[in-house]
Amino acid sequence: MEVKTLVVGRGRTNTYVIYHAGNREASVIDPGGEAQKIIDFIDENRLQVKNIFLTHGHFDHILAVQQVKAHTGARVVIHKNDAECLESAHRSLYLSIMSEPFRVCKADITLSGGEKTLVGGVEALFVHTPGHTPGSMCIFIENMMFSGDTLFAGDTGRTDLPGGDSYTMRGTLRDLYYMSGDYIVFPGHGEPTTLGIEREHNSELRQAAGVRDE
Repeated sequence: MEVKTLVVGRGRTNTYVIYHAGNREASVIDPGGEAQKIIDFIDENRLQVKNIFLTHGHFDHILAVQQVKAHTGARVVIHKNDAECLESAHRSLYLSIMSEPFRVCKADITLSGGEKTLVGGVEALFVHTPGHTPGSMCIFIENMMFSGDTLFAGDTGRTDLPGGDSYTMRGTLRDLYYMSGDYIVFPGHGEPTTLGIEREHNSELRQAAGVRDE
């Protein structure tokens, strides 16, 4: 699978377009704004977008959902605990100072966590990783982990916003630390990393896992 990163909006959100180079089937993860930039990439590369996957429902990850869906006909997939964010500016923490309007959109599929689907013929696994929001998810495709605002290079997601929960986040981070295997981590903001690097150097992840630094 190929991955294109498009940095969008005031929050510098990473929107990911993942696609199969052969059959051109694609999915968009977290279209957080600047819909035309996303649509232009889709059209220029003749991609057939089947899915819009959302790692969580905060406005900076969903502002372009309605437009991308209207252009592509893709189904919108989000965890059931964050689905209301798509229809509520308040729930999505949308700020009136944003340069882009909030456009209401409904989820086509709501998940509970643990579901699998095919993306360009490759299996995608959705893991419920609450803490930053009640419905945060990490999406695993091949050796890639799309972590939203749960895990970053050298940092972890904040829990001081409405819906955040520090205790729940610690459990999520502990589970990620002890997850088998290594993955390239594509976060919601900032540069990619690997789960192996974060296990070694991310102090918040290590603390949540109960690992003591010598």
